[in-house]
Amino acid sequence: MKRTSLFIAFMLTVSAMAFAQNENVWTPSGYQGFLEMNSGFQVANSGNSTTGVSTTHGFYFNGHTYVGIGMGLDFCDVEGNSSSEVIVPFFANVNYLFLNNKNVSPVVKLRMGSYVGSFNGTYGDLGIGVRFGSRRDFAVTVMVTGTFYSNIKDNRMHTAEYPSSYVDVDGKNISTVSLRFGIEW
Repeated sequence: MKRTSLFIAFMLTVSAMAFAQNENVWTPSGYQGFLEMNSGFQVANSGNSTTGVSTTHGFYFNGHTYVGIGMGLDFCDVEGNSSSEVIVPFFANVNYLFLNNKNVSPVVKLRMGSYVGSFNGTYGDLGIGVRFGSRRDFAVTVMVTGTFYSNIKDNRMHTAEYPSSYVDVDGKNISTVSLRFGIEW
């Protein structure tokens, strides 16, 4: 599975470089906001699904490097529990845009922080993708991401369907591989 994800990310990057046009577009600078949606599957839990939305706000410093902070809202299926769990990650974000004055450019994104919600822990995210810029202060991004959530430490979890019963979730890994779509303004 890791090889497939790496191959897809590599092909997206290579195709972006191959089709990068010489036409100049708006070069990012100053404040930028991102709104992103992702959908993926958990690597260790038989492919349980994960969906989420996040927003990041920060600044481009040299047209290539973006630094910001953000938060998200993820819905994760946990093995042994029939309902989705809500996780809220808070993170620092760094993007690097390779061809900032081209219509199509490869981009790399790194997020580090923690998450709260049904469970608490450490959060990390690495994404590789393509940014489609415009002549205005707007862009669309498509990325393949790997998201790390530290293993769930709770020994027992109360379930909504059966109030008097509990499900053992100690050591569950809900880390995901996903496809993320985003807009930048």
